[in-house]
Amino acid sequence: MRKVVSSLDTAKDARIIVLEDALRRLNEIVNNRKLKFHIEYSKLVEILQQAGSLLYEVKYSYLPADQVADLEATNKIVSSLAGFRQIIDSAKKSTGYSAATTKEALILAEAYYSFRIIDGFQHKLKTYDDEPGRAVDLLAVEISQTQHVPESKNLTECRCTDGMRIWKIVTNLPNVKVGTKLVCAVLPPVEMMNILSEAMFLGGEPLPESTKIGLMENPPTTALDQARAQVLQIMKRMI
Repeated sequence: MRKVVSSLDTAKDARIIVLEDALRRLNEIVNNRKLKFHIEYSKLVEILQQAGSLLYEVKYSYLPADQVADLEATNKIVSSLAGFRQIIDSAKKSTGYSAATTKEALILAEAYYSFRIIDGFQHKLKTYDDEPGRAVDLLAVEISQTQHVPESKNLTECRCTDGMRIWKIVTNLPNVKVGTKLVCAVLPPVEMMNILSEAMFLGGEPLPESTKIGLMENPPTTALDQARAQVLQIMKRMI
């Protein structure tokens, strides 16, 4: 779905509001010192303050999407947050840290979800129109492992691959099984029954076996509709 090049109401564009939400999540992690390993918080605060100032320029630019993508402010946000991620990755490696609890894993997952939103921001501006459902990544994934969630009536924990990494998804969809391909949206991670869920299946209909796993350029309409509903919830909290 190629976007039509025209000026945007950038203050209400889903891609920009989802980016703003990602920065809010990073600010909450840093301001409350939620990371459970030694890290240079003062540097992270500086990066986020700069990104927040630049976001104001992006949000109220009212330019066509491709021009927003190429703004100096946009480039600086993306590059500075790449530096933020490098600081976290380096600190994790130097301390040998791994999450000891689901809560700790959720905090890290929120950070990496936010980095993904930032990394893909310019691509979404240049590739898609302002359909809210495309403000997050929609992936075709293949289920590689399933297990019932203890003490739940109808929840299943699934391990899925998009060809790049393994995703953990907790779902109430019936009859999920190994080898099934489904669409998922990469949404803010949540904790369900003390298990981290990093994405959400969209619709219950399996994709054809021939479907290539990975980022979906043309997802099924029902999946896009469900993604839109989830993004609108994010926007509702931010506006």
